[in-house]
Amino acid sequence: MARGRHPSRLYIDPPEPQVAKKYLRYWYGGDIIREPDRFPGLTSPDLFGNCNPLEIDFGCGMGVLSCNRAQQSPAINVLGIDVSQKPLFCAINDAHHRGLDNIKFVRGNFNALLPLLKSETVSTAYYLFPNPPHDYFHQRANTGRKRFLETLYSSLVKDGRLVFATDSVDFFKCMEIIITKELNYNLFSLDFDSSGISTWYRNIWESRGKDVMGIAVVKR
Repeated sequence: MARGRHPSRLYIDPPEPQVAKKYLRYWYGGDIIREPDRFPGLTSPDLFGNCNPLEIDFGCGMGVLSCNRAQQSPAINVLGIDVSQKPLFCAINDAHHRGLDNIKFVRGNFNALLPLLKSETVSTAYYLFPNPPHDYFHQRANTGRKRFLETLYSSLVKDGRLVFATDSVDFFKCMEIIITKELNYNLFSLDFDSSGISTWYRNIWESRGKDVMGIAVVKR
C-alpha cells in the first residue's frame, strides 16, 4: 500500500492490546527462514482451529475486502496479509467493531510467508491493486512473480480461485501472460464491475476516473 497516500501519513489509533492479540500476528521473514517449524501453517486448522474454507487477501491494506468477506460469509475464514502496520491497525479496528471472529491478520512480507502455505488448503486467493512495479518485462522479476503464482496454485483446493486486479495496463498484461500462458489455470468468467469486490484502492482509483482491470482463474 504505497500509492496515493503513504501509510506513514495516516493517523490511526492502534488497537487495544487484547484486540491486537486476537487479530494480529507479527511474523518476520528472517525468523521464518531460520526457524520455519516455529510458525503455524497458513491454514484454517492452524490459525482458526477449524476446517472451514480459507480465503487469503494478499496485500490487504485497510482490510476492506477482508472484513467484508468475513462478515458476508461467517462459514469461511479470512486471512489478511500486509507489510504496512497502520493500514492493518485500521483493518483490525474495523474487524473488532464488526465483532468478527473468523478473520485474522499477519503483518509481514507475503513472499517471505509463502513457505507457510500448505498444499490444497486455500479456497480463494486475492491479489488486488498491488503497487505496480516498473520491471514488467525483466526475466528475473517475472521469475519471482511466477514462483509466487505457482505457490498459490499449489495451495489452492480443486476449483479454488485466484483473483487479481490492478489499475495498471502494463502490470495487468504482464500478470495475465504469466497466469494464462505459463500456469495451469482455467479462466473463470468474472464481471469485475459487478462482482461486489471492493477495496480501498479500487474505490480511490475509480473515484479518480481510472479504469480497473481484473482477472479470475480457477485451479484445474
